[in-house]
Amino acid sequence: MKEISVNKENIQDALNLAQGVYAPLEGFLYSRDFYSVLERMRLADGKLWSIPIVLDIDKEAAWFLKNEKKVKIVNEATGSEAVLDNIEIYNFDKNEMASQVFGTLNEAHPGVAEIFKKGDYLIGGKILEFQEKDRIFPEYNYTPAQTREIFRKKGWKKIVAFQTRNIPHLGHEFLQRYALKQADGIFIQPVVGKKKPYDFNDECIIFAYQVLIEKFLGKDKALFGVLPLKMNYAGPREAVMHALIRRNFGCTHFIVGRDHAGVGRFYTPTAAQEIFDKIPERELGIKILKLGEVVFNSKTGKHCFDEDCAEEEKIKFSGTKIRDFIQNKENPPEYVIRPEIFGVIKNHPNPLVD
Repeated sequence: MKEISVNKENIQDALNLAQGVYAPLEGFLYSRDFYSVLERMRLADGKLWSIPIVLDIDKEAAWFLKNEKKVKIVNEATGSEAVLDNIEIYNFDKNEMASQVFGTLNEAHPGVAEIFKKGDYLIGGKILEFQEKDRIFPEYNYTPAQTREIFRKKGWKKIVAFQTRNIPHLGHEFLQRYALKQADGIFIQPVVGKKKPYDFNDECIIFAYQVLIEKFLGKDKALFGVLPLKMNYAGPREAVMHALIRRNFGCTHFIVGRDHAGVGRFYTPTAAQEIFDKIPERELGIKILKLGEVVFNSKTGKHCFDEDCAEEEKIKFSGTKIRDFIQNKENPPEYVIRPEIFGVIKNHPNPLVD
């Protein structure tokens, strides 16, 4: 069997496919599924899926694998490997992929720029075997089967999932506590893996959430896990994929907040919420909690949703502002982030992605 080298994101996708994180997918997409997902956010058989999970190769690798039925993919950095069965090699239109997934061809969008760096061919194939080495953050890196069992043992029937790529500020905590009023427990699962510069470092996110859960939310109400997955910054389409993934982990509810998985001004703040108006809940398999922006009310001294606060009383804040405080070596106001959590970030040697 022939062997090719792949990057960390590719081998992580293979593991996610093997463990059911990307169900109903069973492997890297064949051409019929690839184009179906681009055009209608569904596999060729009609099952819902919003972003193609693909493995790209260059022209030389495509010739090397010509007429092969199987291939072993290996990541040399980690030693992890997988076997793809019944492979199909096909070329693809990068402009079409970028336009359909991201709604733009502007390479200022990090997801678009990533597509144009890909090889000119894709390999489709089912995951036949997988050997994992050097598992990322193993103490928090659960499989869908493991989280379902944890929820069962805890007696949680309604589980709300919280997606993030940031450290928790008090706006996030407000959303989490609000959602918990409708659920037995919350599964906080930040994305760890490849991100754009100026995003928060993975370790920093994990340390910050350890403080939040242990000191403020409580382990009886919150489970922390990580989701090894690169961010696409695909806005609405990525929100759908994130919801389907949390369904696979056994969650019954999923929070979609303002500008979910967005970047810059490529999507309107509510685009990721509005896309779910087009998808029947019974098909999605998870209930979407569309929650608005959280602000601090200067009059009451409490956090609330933007629509519940008079304009002259609103104080807005965001993860971007927290990054600015870090860069400027300043302490943020206590209505922005808990001092105990900011202390963890401030003392980290490299809190932001270079």
